[in-house]
Amino acid sequence: MSKVISFATQKGGSGKSTLALVLAAPLATEYGLRIAVLDCDYQQSIVKTREQVDAANFAKLREVNPDAQYPYDVYPWQLSQIFDFIDNPEHNYDLIIIDVPGRADGDDVFNALTACDAVIVPLVSDYLDRASTAEFMTILEAIKKAADDAQIDFQYYGLPTKRVAGQREEKEMDDYIDGLGLARFNSYLGHRKAYTRASTLYSLLNPAWSRYAGGSKDTSEEIRRVCEELIERLGLPDRRSTAATTVSTASTSAK
Repeated sequence: MSKVISFATQKGGSGKSTLALVLAAPLATEYGLRIAVLDCDYQQSIVKTREQVDAANFAKLREVNPDAQYPYDVYPWQLSQIFDFIDNPEHNYDLIIIDVPGRADGDDVFNALTACDAVIVPLVSDYLDRASTAEFMTILEAIKKAADDAQIDFQYYGLPTKRVAGQREEKEMDDYIDGLGLARFNSYLGHRKAYTRASTLYSLLNPAWSRYAGGSKDTSEEIRRVCEELIERLGLPDRRSTAATTVSTASTSAK
């Protein structure tokens, strides 16, 4: 069965859609996972990235390789229809990623979160984000208690993002989350411009695309650590030895 996760928070600007973009392509191209992203956010950032940013590059790629495909599927989707997608037996995905709206004040969002095996909360080390995270934690804890009572596996994790090495606030954020009892990833993503240029077509582990986006060796190492920790925590298959690389290794000279 598919694993279902969401990158969720109730504070705008925390980077939940960016997280989905940064991780989906490498998980598909480098680790061989079959992935669907359901873009349920009102802003439709992931859908717009594919349709308005990546479409031109994809057309050029198809001129060179008519069989080229996007590395994963993206669907604009309604929150109220989440279970229609997840429960469809024709969908053969290893991982379904739900990008929920940046709020948690309605039954539609609550129901979408209950559909997940895990909710991953972006952790940004400033005071307003910390306060918002604490509030969101109460919602996730309620879901977990209900899931535990029903003997349903449900987890939630913090994933540090926009990290700036050496800043005091980063340690304060770690201590704050640990004090709340929220499990957090050991890996993290730094505050890097390359992440804002993530693509639905090319992985930031693709050296050519990483250079174009302003990435570096450190960028690749961060992404790999997060991908591998996510795979381990969720018990996902790791198909690195057999992963399709048609898109991830294709030339990005069209840029």
